[in-house]
Amino acid sequence: IVVVILGLTAWFVAIQKEGDKGPTACIFIFMFFNAFFWLAFEQSGTSLNLFASEKTDRMIGAFEVPAGWFQSLNPLFIVLLAPLFSVAWSKLGEMGRNPATPKKMTMGLVLTGIGFLAMVAAALESHGGDAKASMWWLVIAYFFHTTGELCISPVGLSMVTKLAPLRLASLMMGVWFLINFVANWLAGIIGSYAESLGELSIFGGLARTLFFFAIVLWTLSGTLVRWMHGAEDIKH
Repeated sequence: IVVVILGLTAWFVAIQKEGDKGPTACIFIFMFFNAFFWLAFEQSGTSLNLFASEKTDRMIGAFEVPAGWFQSLNPLFIVLLAPLFSVAWSKLGEMGRNPATPKKMTMGLVLTGIGFLAMVAAALESHGGDAKASMWWLVIAYFFHTTGELCISPVGLSMVTKLAPLRLASLMMGVWFLINFVANWLAGIIGSYAESLGELSIFGGLARTLFFFAIVLWTLSGTLVRWMHGAEDIKH
């Protein structure tokens, strides 16, 4: 299946007009890295939620914080941080220092990976006996996951609309969201192994995977920027 998908992708890029081949190839490459971000990020509804429910000390005095409340941290941080990111990108743009799309997405992968390092610490704290981890590890993890999302999600959507050939803009956007669907499906599969493999293995494995692909994307960033309409200063 993977070979067929790669073959169809290569064929689709090859049949584009000469000036559209590079940008179209970039979109598919970014889709690949985007998928790894979302399969990690969407652990919030599976392994992270299970960890909050079963292995986190949620007591504040006599009140036990419901595990589901931690799901509210992401939208809360989005509301608080999105304006700051918007202003930061604008200010950097005015200074001519706004990072290119590949570097923003690299930052997103790294930040999300740091969030899982916090969960590794939480898993170590709750390891063995009846010990439970501090709920602050979850707060830290959701904070970094949200900053990662703000570096990847809006940047990726903007990138697709700007790079896709006009006649293919709707199709490419649809494929972008299809990849998100696949990533969410894979996230569920990974989360289902949280109990059998252990949270430490899941969180540590996701952190390593995100850092690895961040390095790969950083290495490719120069080439990708050149392919994006051949402009060295394409910013979003």
